[in-house]
This record gives sequence, structure tokens and C-alpha cells, in this order.
Amino acid sequence: MKYRVVATDFDGTLLTSNKVITEENKQAFNECRNNGCITVGITARNLSSIKSVCDIDIFDYLIINNGTYIYNVKEKDGEYLAYIDKSIVDNITKQFLDSSDGIDYCSVNKYYSNKTQLAKRRPFHVEITDFAEVSERIARINIFGKTNEDVYSFKSIVNEKYPELNAITMLDTDSKSDRKWVAVNPGNCNKAIALEKLTNILGCGMQDVLYFGDATNDIEIITQVGCGVAMGNAIDEVKNAANDVTVSNDENGVAYYINKIINN
Repeated sequence: MKYRVVATDFDGTLLTSNKVITEENKQAFNECRNNGCITVGITARNLSSIKSVCDIDIFDYLIINNGTYIYNVKEKDGEYLAYIDKSIVDNITKQFLDSSDGIDYCSVNKYYSNKTQLAKRRPFHVEITDFAEVSERIARINIFGKTNEDVYSFKSIVNEKYPELNAITMLDTDSKSDRKWVAVNPGNCNKAIALEKLTNILGCGMQDVLYFGDATNDIEIITQVGCGVAMGNAIDEVKNAANDVTVSNDENGVAYYINKIINN
């Protein structure tokens, strides 16, 4: 089958465990485009974060913040599909800030960090002491627990108290730690919904998509596209949902599979 769209997650998938994109993966995507495919990057990262680790010109489109915003790389413009009402963000902050290890508020280009401890700050990280300092639309909230038990508790509370939101636990598959956090997005938007909207715009369907992923927020896409591929380093839940499994992100698993299926 010829796939019209080749799409990939970033962390744990396209990027190595050192958070870089290899020349092999870059070349594979460039060859995809030469072969007539539309390339799409789909990630929980925001736009500035993506640009810090990858040359975005290998993509035609980016779907960022877990599906809340579609960015046209050539046009250098995009649109929100959904965002979280500011009053709800404020209520969540009041409820969880003191009991958590911090909260990140994610806009298109910034991470606003409230009490979050990061080993390395980048230019798009803005430290705040009060959510009132933020004027931008917020597409995603990350709530960091002191323990994994906290994280599961936070997730249950958010899903029960805010049915209009979608809270999922996240795990960095590149990390040697098993630390998790809760990613909170608008309930009417996720990676799969955003990709389906984009494919409709492009005049094709989800069955025309080849997609690579490794984590919880990739499962909905993997189960809906023509071919969902799990990385060798993916969590078991993703591997079980996928049509196929490639080698790990540190072994150029995306390029390996693309070259086998599309670029020959």
C-alpha cells in the first residue's frame, strides 16, 4: 500500500534518547517528500521546543501540544483546535500546586513553569510564581507528582472533576527513571482527532497514514491509521496496539522502517 502521509511522534520515537534527530532520520523524511508523501510531526511539545531539537523544514505540518494546534510549516502559520479555559487552569492550579512538584502551562511557544524543577532551562521556559502572570491561551497543563501514586490520584481527580478535559499519565521512555506526570488537554482534542482533521484537509483519510509512536498518547493514532508502528523502546501497551514494531529510537527505527516500506 502507498501511504500518502508519513507521521511521527518526537520524544522516544524520532529523537534519540539524547533528544537529537539523526542524519538518517532526516534523510528518510526528505526522501519521503521526494516520493510524494506529506510529512507530519505530532508531539506533546510546543513549537519552540520542537525547533530546539529539530529542523522543522523536513515536515509539511506539525501537530503540537498533544493535538491542540496545527502548524503549516511552509506558511509559518497555524490554528488552535482547542485550548483550556483560563478559569479552569486557575482552579486546577489552586487545587494541585501545593501538593505537586510543580505545574507547567504550555502555549504555542512557551512553557510557563510554576514551581517546576528542571535540570536545564531553555529560552522558551518562563519561570512564574503565579498563573496570573500568563496572558496566552493554554493548550496543555503538566502536573508533576511527588510520587507515582500522586500522579494517578491527580489524573483521577481531574477526569472526575473536569469532564471537559482529558488527563493521561505520561512516561518518558528515554529516561532511566520510572517517574510519571499528568498531561491535561481539552477533552475534545487529542493527537488522533487533530490528525484526522488534517487528513480531511489534505483530501485523504487516516487509512492513508503511516505513523510511529512510543507512549500512551500515541495509542489512539496507532489504532486508527493505516499502519501504526511502535518503536522497539515503546511501552508494551503501545506495542500491543500497533500493526508492527520497528527497532528503537537509538537505532534509527523510524528511518529503518520508512526506508523499508516507502523509500526502498
